[in-house]
Amino acid sequence: MSVAAIDGTLEAANLKRRVRNISVYDSITIRRDGGGEERLGKTIVSNPVADALEPGTRGRFYTYASIDHKGLHGVRTADKAVYDFPRNNEKLMLVVLAVNLVWLVGGILYDGRARYLPLALVVLAAVVYPLYRKTRVETQRQFEADASAAIPA
Repeated sequence: MSVAAIDGTLEAANLKRRVRNISVYDSITIRRDGGGEERLGKTIVSNPVADALEPGTRGRFYTYASIDHKGLHGVRTADKAVYDFPRNNEKLMLVVLAVNLVWLVGGILYDGRARYLPLALVVLAAVVYPLYRKTRVETQRQFEADASAAIPA
C-alpha cells in the first residue's frame, strides 16, 4: 500500500468516535511547513497516536493507506515520538482464515463435500491478510528509518 510523512502543524482533528483501541476521525487538518494545507478525510488512528493529536502540535505526521482505510500511524515532535498501527483488520483476517479453514476441513471430513462459502472466505483471508501485514511492516520500517529525523522546534 502506501506510506507518507507530512511536516507541519496540526490545526484540527475532528473525532467521530473512540473505541477500545482505535479512534476514528471525520477529518484531520495539517498546515504544511512549506505552506498549504493537508486535509485527511475519514482517518483511522490507534489510541496511543490519537492521544498525541492535539491542535497546535508541530512535527511530522506519518500516514498510511491500506486496502480499505487510511490513517495515521505515528507522530514525531521535538520532544516525543509515538508509533502504533491499528491491527484490527489484520487480526480479523487471521480469525476468518482459522474459523473457515476448520469449517471447510470439517465439512470434507464429515460428508466428503467442500462448502463454497468457507472456501471463498479462506481464499479471501489468505489473500488479504498478507496485504494488511505488509502495510503494517511498511509503516514500522518508515517510522524506524526516520528515527534520526530532525523535527524543527
